[in-house]
Amino acid sequence: QYDLAIEANNIIPLEESFENMEISEQDEMDIKELAADPHIYEKLTNSIAPSVWGYPEIKQVLALQLFGGVQKTRSEGVTKTRGDIHVLLVGDPGVAKSVMLKFIAGIAPKGRYVSGKSASGAGLTAAVIKADFIRGWSLEAGAMVLSNKGLICVDEIEKMDEEDRSTMHEAMEQQTVTISKANIQASLRSQTSVLAAANPKFGRFDPMEPVPKQVNLSPALISRFDAIFILRDIPNKDRDESIAMHVLREHKQEILVVELIEKKLLKKYIAYCRQKSH
Repeated sequence: QYDLAIEANNIIPLEESFENMEISEQDEMDIKELAADPHIYEKLTNSIAPSVWGYPEIKQVLALQLFGGVQKTRSEGVTKTRGDIHVLLVGDPGVAKSVMLKFIAGIAPKGRYVSGKSASGAGLTAAVIKADFIRGWSLEAGAMVLSNKGLICVDEIEKMDEEDRSTMHEAMEQQTVTISKANIQASLRSQTSVLAAANPKFGRFDPMEPVPKQVNLSPALISRFDAIFILRDIPNKDRDESIAMHVLREHKQEILVVELIEKKLLKKYIAYCRQKSH
């Protein structure tokens, strides 16, 4: 089989990672000004999904997840400990899990959003397909490989088939996707953070049952998440009133007096941090 070569006079890349995001001198000044602000942590937290009321501690974790941790090499020099943070949100329907996932996918460099029922194991990791063009087998990268050095949001993870979910185990912990199919043996990199959302097994949480019994995920997969949040929609007059007022203000498009970082600048700020500070 011959290697295919293509001669081109102009190439437009469709995928952009945080390394090649264009940051002008003015952007850099704005980023450094933000970094010098003593209240930057609160500002970042408030800027995560501002249309969703409450959840300050979850938004803090999501902000930290966007920046990621530090990858470390173990003492023997071969094994690496991942620096990416995996977060799982499990909660009653209607607690704005999907809104937060969509927001994070839109703001993270190389962010992707997939939904449970429509995602297969091959679509998440990699697939080997018969390609007529090269008269043989070819390798197609899935969402977790395409969002290498980025973030992937998996909504309704409990609705995926167990077999498909099991393909995520290696990608989440070893951060590689190994394929051995047809005549292709390959290992692809998937250094990606996973933000997943799931609904309880019985639709809503039952306060009388232990939580692990109500989450329809295998212990092997749950153990790979670093932070797990249980969101419960418990009736509470004051809280419900605050949420209702917030939703009405959103519909009226009234601007809330909270210091927010503009979405475009926040995306560049995250990219700049991941590029420059370790």
